[in-house]
Amino acid sequence: MMTRILPESEWSRLAHTEASELYRHLDPARTSIVVVEQGGAIVGCHVLMTVLHAECLWIDPAFRGRPSVARRLWAAVQAKALALGARSIMTAACDDRVRGLLAHVGATKLSGDHYVIPVRG
Repeated sequence: MMTRILPESEWSRLAHTEASELYRHLDPARTSIVVVEQGGAIVGCHVLMTVLHAECLWIDPAFRGRPSVARRLWAAVQAKALALGARSIMTAACDDRVRGLLAHVGATKLSGDHYVIPVRG
């Protein structure tokens, strides 16, 4: 077995893994994909990525259903993300309203639940 960092030129080899929906959205300058291979086949992988992560979307209940606040927020978030050099933004949805907004802006749903893991040295 061999363990290595998968170069971007080989990322398409992740098509059969849990990373299949994700790797196309990642910035190679901010991503390391660790793989374990046996006989030239990937038998394990884990994606380490630095991403722009947006959370805590909230709109006052009196302004929900009126597109002006969401549209203004989204325009400002996109402008800031572009200024930071981001290719994509990660987020989560906790209710159907947010899921609807994410569908409207063309978000790709990833599988699984998201967690925060402490790194101990």
